[in-house]
Amino acid sequence: MEILTLSHYQLEVGGNLLLSINQLHLHQGDKVFLIGDNGSGKTSFLQTLIGERRSYQGQLSLHSDVAYLPQLQAAQNQSGGEKVMASLKVLFQKNASLLILDEPSSHLDKANQKWLIHQLKRYRGTLLVVSHDRYLMNQIAQQIWAIEKQDIKVYQGNYDAYRQVKELEMQKQAIEKANYQRQVTKLTKQIQAKKERANQMVKPKKNISRSDWKVNAFAGSYDSQAKRIAKSAKAMENRLAKLTPNRQESKEIWAKLKFNPQEKKIPHTLIHLREGNLSRNKQILFTYPDIAIRADSKLAIIGRNKAGKSTFLESLANQDLPGFYSDHLKLTFFKQDQVQLDSQLTAFEFVQEQSNQDSRLILNYLAMMGIPYQKAHQKIASLSGGERVRLALVGAMLGDHQLLILDEPTNYLDLVAMEALERCLKQYPYPFVLVSHDQQFVSSVVNRCYVIRDGQLEEIDKDHF
Repeated sequence: MEILTLSHYQLEVGGNLLLSINQLHLHQGDKVFLIGDNGSGKTSFLQTLIGERRSYQGQLSLHSDVAYLPQLQAAQNQSGGEKVMASLKVLFQKNASLLILDEPSSHLDKANQKWLIHQLKRYRGTLLVVSHDRYLMNQIAQQIWAIEKQDIKVYQGNYDAYRQVKELEMQKQAIEKANYQRQVTKLTKQIQAKKERANQMVKPKKNISRSDWKVNAFAGSYDSQAKRIAKSAKAMENRLAKLTPNRQESKEIWAKLKFNPQEKKIPHTLIHLREGNLSRNKQILFTYPDIAIRADSKLAIIGRNKAGKSTFLESLANQDLPGFYSDHLKLTFFKQDQVQLDSQLTAFEFVQEQSNQDSRLILNYLAMMGIPYQKAHQKIASLSGGERVRLALVGAMLGDHQLLILDEPTNYLDLVAMEALERCLKQYPYPFVLVSHDQQFVSSVVNRCYVIRDGQLEEIDKDHF
């Protein structure tokens, strides 16, 4: 039974066309996750479904009672996770036939993520969820709706199944590009050879007497041959012009990056913390063991909301925790709510000021994080809040430092940007410490993992937290 039908649907926001959908259907019992780049219209689309936004044209028919969770920000007296959990519990009690959820797991810690997955698996109604949580999608999704070129394309299966299809598409694009370039090279050489031969036909030949050449030229033999060859060259040029280049490649294809080799002295041990307590406002948050951060360290700190993870990173960055710190230690601390940028610089200039990397690598990283070439050369003042956060993250990643500290770097990143960050950290040649709730992200990029539980910080298997 269809509970949602879209026909000739168009969504505009601020005069900009975001979505143009010919036909789209949602059936009773479907478990659908909607994905797309930041700014592609995901939240606005959900708002049209529940009647909060009317700026669309075409047919939208919804035959179901709906419970809706908007994307939430942290409140002053509640963490984002607490607010989301309170809203989710109310929604599940309504027993609505259709649940529409906008980023339900963004602020949830590991325990609450498990609770959410359990509730969604038990839920017998229809789900439409906006999310960039790959683990959640792999556990729940039966379909992926992907916003591509202002349309919504339907993929069967969970997120991993979707990625397999996209990988095959990218391989096909790469083959098409190689074939196109081979054809262009071949035709260009043939055209040049034809033109050179035609030019030679109208010049006197060295092995023919001038009188004989004049007779043949007067009779038109050389001229007619030259015209035929020139005509053939022109036909090849027309054929070359009609060749269709392969469509624009996705960011995942061309952004294969490597750090430039450079002399950066990283001491064997950057920090060695002595066993101690972490306190805030004279209250002990947790105890921690001896921890060594070395040149090859890729560490994650995980735990419940308000357990003290961010406080620990801040204390580490400020070198407030007792222990050994290498002389002249250079570190960069990225925290989304502390992003400060010079609005008069361009995005490219901001990163270039902090980095020893070459221009091409900087521009590629910016593009991977959703700041393409044109925007990279615009003033920071013209960028959105989300773009500024991603810009600050690129500046941190490519900065000239010995140690990188990242507090929830994946929050508010779309899937392309998050997977770009993941690939970047996998090949990152320097040590880092991060806090993240994203299980798949953590397992993929770190080599050691610490969890805060029962008032203690302890090391665990990174793949089984």
